Formats: sequence, structure tokens, C-alpha cells
Amino acid sequence: MAKKLNSLGRPFGRAVDIASGAGRHSFLLSELVSDVTAIDNNPELSKYFKETRINLVCIDLEQPTWPLNDHFYDIVLVSNYLYRPHLTNTFELVGPGGFLVYETFGEGNERFGKPSDPNFLLKPGELRKLASDEFVVIEDFFGEVGRPQVAVKSRFFARRMEHLSE
Repeated sequence: MAKKLNSLGRPFGRAVDIASGAGRHSFLLSELVSDVTAIDNNPELSKYFKETRINLVCIDLEQPTWPLNDHFYDIVLVSNYLYRPHLTNTFELVGPGGFLVYETFGEGNERFGKPSDPNFLLKPGELRKLASDEFVVIEDFFGEVGRPQVAVKSRFFARRMEHLSE
């Protein structure tokens, strides 16, 4: 992910790591971006973010009302997390010219282990269908991977256009 974003050769201001966990991706983002927000619902994770410039926000992203209205980021990163009721809201976090980087498990992963609940497995092309015509899809991969373990993964990388149509 860092290589992909680095190769774009542009500065980034703000990034958010959705369902960050202990912050593996947040720390990678902090090498590229000056303002990183890690979002997770577990306040015990704060120990991982002490003495860093990463801002941990502890909120429940699965509450009925989307808690991140009116927030925009240059990079929105989601890894191994899926909550369909707010999937469209995730796209709305991407500011003009910004990027959505989304990787999670896909349908078929139940053959290899967890997650196996269909509610937590993306369908092929599901993110592409949600991307409005304001997004240019750079990568849309869906299939089996062998590392770090055999799984079915979906990788989606898209850029929101600079000038949004009125």
C-alpha cells in the first residue's frame, strides 16, 4: 500500500485508517501523511498510539447514525473490515483528488476459514458498483491469495476526481 501511494508522487495532507486495530496501517500512513487519524471502537488500543502523532478516535462505526459526517480525507484506508450499512459513507469520506484503499475478505473465504459469515465477506465487484462516477477505479482485484495465508480477498483502489460535478 505504501509503495502504491508513494508512486503517485503527490503530497497528502490527511488520512484515516478505519477499524485500525493496533495501527499497523496507521503507522505506514504516518510515513506519507502529516495528519493521520486511526478509528476503532476499542479504547484499550490507545497504548499503541502513545507518543505518536497518530490521533486515535474511539467510536463505534456500527451505530445507526454515521459518526463521521462532514469529514474528508486525502486517503481513506480500510483493511479487513466490512459493515455494509455504512459502506457508502466510507466513499463519502474521500475528498476531491483523494484515494480510497480498501482490502478485505471476499465471498468464498469460508472455504479457508474465518471470516465465513456472508455479512463480513465482500461480493465480487461490490465496491466498484458503489463507486460513483466521481471515482476512477485504479485497481479492483477479487480472488484467492496465498500470503500471508490462503484466503479470498478483495482489493480496491480508487481516486475521487479533483473537480466534482455540480
